[in-house]
Order: sequence, then C-alpha cells, then structure tokens
Amino acid sequence: MKLRISIFLLALPFAVLAKEDNIAEDAIQRLEENAALTLDDDALESLKEISDNSDAGLHMHPGSTAKSEIQEAAIETAADTADDKNEMSQEEADAELAAFTDSAFAGKELKKLQLDMTTAIVPTESRRIAGPYGIRTYRMHRGIDLGLCHGENRTIVAAFAGKVVKVRNQGRRKGYGKYVILDHGNGLTTLYAHLASWNVNVGDELQAGDTIGVGGNTGRSFGAHLHFEMRYEGIYIDPATIFNFEQGTFWNVSVELDPERLLAAEGGFQKELSKHRYYKVRSGDCLGKIARKYGISIQRLKQLNNIKGNLIRPGQVLRCS
Repeated sequence: MKLRISIFLLALPFAVLAKEDNIAEDAIQRLEENAALTLDDDALESLKEISDNSDAGLHMHPGSTAKSEIQEAAIETAADTADDKNEMSQEEADAELAAFTDSAFAGKELKKLQLDMTTAIVPTESRRIAGPYGIRTYRMHRGIDLGLCHGENRTIVAAFAGKVVKVRNQGRRKGYGKYVILDHGNGLTTLYAHLASWNVNVGDELQAGDTIGVGGNTGRSFGAHLHFEMRYEGIYIDPATIFNFEQGTFWNVSVELDPERLLAAEGGFQKELSKHRYYKVRSGDCLGKIARKYGISIQRLKQLNNIKGNLIRPGQVLRCS
C-alpha cells in the first residue's frame, strides 16, 4: 500500500502539468520554419514514432527541460533522415564527377605537357600513404589517400597554381563527401576530397600552397584522410609517379605528361580488372546461390574471398573468378 501511494504521489505532478501538445508536431513546425527542410515520408515516420512515445507517457510541461530535449532529438532525427534521402548513391557520385571532368576535355587534341614541379607543393603535411593508386578489391582507386592523425595539422593546400572550378558536397556517407577541384590551365586538374570544410569558392584563383580547406572524414570514408587525384586532359594519373609523398617533395623538377602513355597505363589496369568477376551480395543471397551463378564451388568462392565460415552480409563484394 505504501508503495502504491508513493508512486501515485510521484506521478501526480506530471499528470497535473500534462497538456495535449504534440512533440512531433512542434518539431515539424520548427523544422519548416527554421531549417526550411522538406520532410519525406521516412522523416515524418521518425517523428510519428516519437509522437507515439509521447502519447505513451512523455507529455510534460511546455517549459520542462525533458520535453525540450525530446523536441531537439525529434528535430535532429528528422533532419538526419531528410539528409540521408538527399545523399547520392556511390554510383551516382562517381557518375557526376566523371561527367564533369570528361566534359571539360571533350574534343580537345591530346598533346604532351612538360609539367614544371619547381613550385609544386604536396597538398598536406601528412607523409603517410593510407591508400595507394590502383586496383582496390573490385574497382579502381583513382587517387592517393594521405592519412590524417588526430592532433596534427590537417590543412589542405593547392598542389599547383590554378582556379577553383568545383566545390561540392556529395553527402556524409557517399562519394567524396566535401571536395574541391582545381583547373591548372594546362590540361591538368587536381581533386581534394573528404574535406571537413573548405575555404574557397568557385572562381577563386589560388597559388601553390594556398589553403583549400581542412582534411576530414566526410563522404565514403573510414577515417580522416585526404583523397588526392590528378588528371591530365581527363586521363587519370597516379600522383605517386609525380610526387614523393613520403619525403614531401617531387621526383623530378620537370615531368612529361604523355596522354598515350597515360592511356596505356589505364588500359593495363582495366585488363587486370577484366580477369576477375565480382558480385555484390544482396539480401537473401547465400554462398551456394552465388557459387552456382558463377559456376564455381562454394569452397573455391570461400578461398577467393578468405571466408572462414558460411556467413555473408548484404553489400559485401565477393570475387567470383
């Protein structure tokens, strides 16, 4: 009996102060007024769940700290859901960048270029190559990843003098995240990706060493690093053949960029990739189903992918030859 009385007394103030104000509705109104977001069905569903919880016993005084915190959580949940829906798929992100860079050099006559490196600068103080240029599992990794440790200078600078031609954010989990492209006026472009922030705008003229932004972990990234790419006349270049990243300098004071040689190198990578077939696991797949699809044994499939047990997960990419 004493326990029941104690519970009643504790619940009484909340019952007296309770009002029929809906937390989710308040959050929607504040989002529309302050953030100018268009909420889709998933975002609204997230808010509805919070509203249902409030109906179950979360009604509190309008000025209470607890209600304020719940409102903020509702707003953050809805905003995150809306942002996620606006993010690109990895394929869309790659296609967007390819369309931009390819169109910039369409129809141009390919000529050799003597690239003067005497004023060039490695774009970060980091000297650690976290990911080299080349084939990575089932696709090409088109740049150099330079690791950025906590507590060190993460300033990202222009490798060469040039003009900012693109400033873009592809999303928090897809593509390059926040990235910047510079056009150096001689057929060469450089890209700086996974930035935490940028300090430039399209049209800005930069000198080698001028600050572009701060390196980070945005986009499809698993740790803070700078993803640095180089292209000549739209053809990818391995930056490690130009810069000596570990020493923070360059290999030669003058570098010849020959489109034919660059295309030959690209052809070699594509030939190597064509030797192998890959499959992206979907929901409901199993090793037996995939093995039958590619005409190999389950044991061989496990060997190719260093799988010890029998578990695979949706989204996992398996080598099948």
